[in-house]
Amino acid sequence: MDPATALQRVLCNSMPLRHRLRYFSSACAVLVCLLATSGCDSQEQQDIFVQDAGATPEAFARTDNTGRIVDDDPDDWRVAPVFGGKVRFDPAYPNPVSGGFVIIPVTVLEFNAIQGGLALRARDASGRLRTLDDILDASDPGAYIFRFSPALLNRTGLIRVFIFDRLGELVSYGDLMIQ
Repeated sequence: MDPATALQRVLCNSMPLRHRLRYFSSACAVLVCLLATSGCDSQEQQDIFVQDAGATPEAFARTDNTGRIVDDDPDDWRVAPVFGGKVRFDPAYPNPVSGGFVIIPVTVLEFNAIQGGLALRARDASGRLRTLDDILDASDPGAYIFRFSPALLNRTGLIRVFIFDRLGELVSYGDLMIQ
């Protein structure tokens, strides 16, 4: 019996109370199963997102010094399924970069969507994951930025940068061409 029919029977006064309670508990059980199943789907989607982030970068979103997108890469700066609709990332700029600083704009869309802030990380020349910048408190909606010098990584070429929350959950990633 589908949940809507069960709920209608619960609300129907012509049934004995014990039957209404039985139908109500059946409807609740179906609802719990549906919610549990949808939770598995979102975890599976998050796992796929993390797997995609671990792939070797192949392209990058080309931007100018003002952040205007010259050539987009749809794989860059996607938001993890767990954070969908809660936060947005604009492409890093300038990209490619040959010196100076890189900026990555972040927009938080919901209160308390990001618990404990965000950390921007990338692998340095020795392969260690290094923190490039932090946003210590991003619990309120608004605009934030990551700002860092690619010289911190001591490497050139196409590299992938990762954005994590303070619990270590991957939030986004994108590719940067360091010349």
